[in-house]
Amino acid sequence: MRPLPLLLLITLLTSTSISAQNTPRLAVVDLTAVFEAHPRTATATAELAKTRDAARKKFRAESAELKNTLQRHQELLRAGQREQATAELEKANALERSIAELGTTNQRNIEEQFRRAKSEIMDAILGVVREFNAEKGYALVIDKSSASSNGLPQVLDAPGADDITAEILARVKP
Repeated sequence: MRPLPLLLLITLLTSTSISAQNTPRLAVVDLTAVFEAHPRTATATAELAKTRDAARKKFRAESAELKNTLQRHQELLRAGQREQATAELEKANALERSIAELGTTNQRNIEEQFRRAKSEIMDAILGVVREFNAEKGYALVIDKSSASSNGLPQVLDAPGADDITAEILARVKP
């Protein structure tokens, strides 16, 4: 959310022209803490680490195999065995393509897999927040852990706002 509309909304909601008994209730939640505490976050992070580790191992193994194949190619050339040298060179080319794919396509796939998992977790958390808010009736629930595009916090101070982080954490944790 862009900072200006958020500030405008907060200003309108907390305007002094609204009587004290009709003042909308505001809430803040630390979505970063809730996300980190969500049970699926640890699983998704572990799966990401496992997948990255497997890709690194494959990269190292194929790099070592490429080096050995190129050495065999050179030895076969020196020995005058052109047909076998050509076969080794073709094998080296296939290994280079595989290594290049590991560096691009597989990395993108790993990142996309984690983005999907993160999105699913955030959807689940937002469902919990919406359910909680349906019960409690806040006019606005703000993520107090969010940062603006320049890295500064978006919520600097929220006097009178209820911090609902603990309640959301209790509902998210099994």
